[in-house]
Amino acid sequence: MKQIALLFFTFALVPPLLMAAEEKQATVSNGVREADLSTVTLTPEAERHLAIATEAVERKPVPETLLYGGELVLPDPVSATGQSVFSLLPQMAPADRLRLAEEQINADGILESAKVEVAAAQVVLDRASALLEQRVGSQRSVDDARARVDQAGAALVTAEAKRELLGPPVLAAKSPPLLWVKVPVYVGDLDAIEIAKDAVVGRLDGRADGAMRSAKPVEAPPSANPLASTVDIFFEVENPDQKLVPGQRVGVTVPLKTAEDYLVVPYAAVLYDINGGSWVYEAHGERTYSFRRVQISRVVGDRAVIESGPKEGSLVVTDGAAELFGTEFGVGK
Repeated sequence: MKQIALLFFTFALVPPLLMAAEEKQATVSNGVREADLSTVTLTPEAERHLAIATEAVERKPVPETLLYGGELVLPDPVSATGQSVFSLLPQMAPADRLRLAEEQINADGILESAKVEVAAAQVVLDRASALLEQRVGSQRSVDDARARVDQAGAALVTAEAKRELLGPPVLAAKSPPLLWVKVPVYVGDLDAIEIAKDAVVGRLDGRADGAMRSAKPVEAPPSANPLASTVDIFFEVENPDQKLVPGQRVGVTVPLKTAEDYLVVPYAAVLYDINGGSWVYEAHGERTYSFRRVQISRVVGDRAVIESGPKEGSLVVTDGAAELFGTEFGVGK
C-alpha cells in the first residue's frame, strides 16, 4: 500500500513540474510596451516643413447608428426628375437584363440617327434661306425645309425620352461614377432612423477602414418586401475610382435620432497599416510624437469613435500625420 501511495504521489506531482518547466521556457526578456515602440522627436525646421497640426481627443455626443447590409444598384435618373418608373435595373433577371441591353443599343442607334437627321434638315434650311436671299429660291422651299427641321427636332425629343426611360447602360464596360445603395430596413426601425441624414458605406462587416464613403439620401420609387417586413431606403454614393460595382454587397451605417457621449478623434488623424490596424500619432511635449494604436468602433462624419487609445484631452496629429509616418519609416521627404 505504501508503494502504491508513493507512486500516486509521484504521478500527481509530474504535471505541476512540467507546467513550471514550460512557464520557464516561455519567459520573455526585454519586453517593450506597444506605446514605447515608436517615438519621434522633430527639429523645429522639420516640424515647420511637415506643417504639423494637432487636435485634442474629446468626449462628445455622437449619434447612435445601426449597421445594415446594402446592395449597390444603378442610379435611376428618371425618378430623379419626378417621373414614375416601374422597376430598378439590378432587380431584373439575367435574361431580362440582356433583353434590356439590346433595347438600349437599339435606342442609342435611333437617337444618333435622329441627331443626324436634325443636322441634315438644318443644312437644307440654311441653303434654302440663302437661295431666297439671293432671289434664286422660293419661300415654299424655305417653309418646307423649316417644317423638316421641326419634324426632325420632334423625333429627336422623342428618341431622347425613350432612351432616358431605359436607364443607364446595363452592359457598360466600366462601373459608373455614381451609384445608389439599396438598404432594406425593418419597418420597426424606421421611426428611429434619421432618414434625411447621410449614411456611411463601407465593409460588409462594418469595420472602419480607409474604404468608407459618405452616401447622401435620395428619393426613389417605393420599394418593400412584405414577407420580410422591410422597406427599402436609398442613398447616393460617389464612385470616382470605379472600385464599386453594381450588385456588390456593402455595409451601410445609418444614423439614429438618439445620441450618446463617446471618446472621439478626428478621422484625419487615423492611419492604417498593411494589416488594417488603425493608429494615430500622439503629441508628447515639444515636437515629440508617439505612434499609438487605436480601436475604432465607427466613423461619424469627420470623427472616429474609439474604444481604446489616447485619453481624453490628449493631442493627436491631424495635418501632417501621413508625412510624419513617412518621415519615421524612411519614405518621407
